[in-house]
Amino acid sequence: MTTAPDALGDVVSFLLLSGVFYVVLRWVTAPLLVHLGTGVEYALNVAAAGLLFPEYCWTRAQRRVSGHAAAFAYAYGDAVCALAGAGHRCAGTLLTALHAAAVRLGHRGSLWCGVLGAAAMMVPRLL
Repeated sequence: MTTAPDALGDVVSFLLLSGVFYVVLRWVTAPLLVHLGTGVEYALNVAAAGLLFPEYCWTRAQRRVSGHAAAFAYAYGDAVCALAGAGHRCAGTLLTALHAAAVRLGHRGSLWCGVLGAAAMMVPRLL
């Protein structure tokens, strides 16, 4: 059984969490999503470069020994570049959709989403 101070602490936590979610959803999410696109692009480029580096080293060694690169090296590079391009397109589409939804979210929508998010985070504590 919960005591009165415990219940009051839960109510205060719920209200503070709801307020934080409201502020983040209303004023932080849309500008953050605009700048997040650049970070995701850089991360995908670094991952692609990391995947291409061993192939680059192998191709250089192969050219020193035999004078030409292995045929599969070009296929591997093309596959990694195609995968990186698909990742860019998917991330761009997803971030654009999330940004459009965040911009359309008004005060009421932010408030309700904040209350529901706070309630979802408080449920495990109350159980």
